[in-house]
This record gives sequence, C-alpha cells and structure tokens, in this order.
Amino acid sequence: MSIQVYLDTPRVRLHWDSEAQWIYIGYGEWPTTAEVKTGIDACLDALREHRATRCLSDSRKRRVVQPEAQQALVQSWLPQAVALGLKRLAIVLPMSQVALSTVESMLPAYRERVETHTFATVEEAAAWLSADSPSLVLPPA
Repeated sequence: MSIQVYLDTPRVRLHWDSEAQWIYIGYGEWPTTAEVKTGIDACLDALREHRATRCLSDSRKRRVVQPEAQQALVQSWLPQAVALGLKRLAIVLPMSQVALSTVESMLPAYRERVETHTFATVEEAAAWLSADSPSLVLPPA
C-alpha cells in the first residue's frame, strides 16, 4: 500500500491512498476550527493533485464539531471539493452523541452535492468506496 501523508497531527490526519484511490481524513477527539480548516486545505490539495473522486471521513473519535468548523466544511470545503471532482463521500459516524447530531445535520447539504453514505466502521466505508459501481440504495441516515 502506498500512502502519501498530507497532514499528521494528533487531532487531524489526512493521506492519499494510491492503492485504494481515495483520500482518508481522520479526526481526533477535539480538533479546533483552525485544525479543521488546515485539514480542509490539505484535502483540497490532495483532490487537486490526484484528481481524486472519493473521500473517507473518519469521525469516530470526534466529540464535538464547532459551528465555525461546520460552516467551513459545508460552505467552503464542499463546493470546492465538488468543483475539483469529488463524487463519493463515506462518513464514519462519531460515537459521541453531540458530534453525531451535528454531523447528521450536515448530511443534507452533502447529499445535495455528492453521493454520501454513512457507516459505523472504517471497514464498511472502505468497502463502499471500493465498490466498482455506486450503490443504488442509500443506507438509513
């Protein structure tokens, strides 16, 4: 497996997986809005550099999503990512109920722009992203 690391901090990790052909972004428990914005920039760089169409967002450990980070993700990252070619987004849901409710509130905006599915595990998300054809049935929100 060939991994190109774009960001590796205790609270935000982002890499390009050349074998799987997707971008992985993982969040720790308490990423700040500034760290989320740094992750956004790194993700856009990876999308641009690799002409990537798929992204796996691992939010299992996230405890909270600050309103400013939520706004940056929906209003800044999402339109730019779609313009760069993002087609499929797999989101591994947070275990924290607070973060989960925030992520769920963001899903309609994501689903309007890109094929987005949510999962309980990274393995399920990876399997969906690896499928040759898009799923015809959306999993429950």
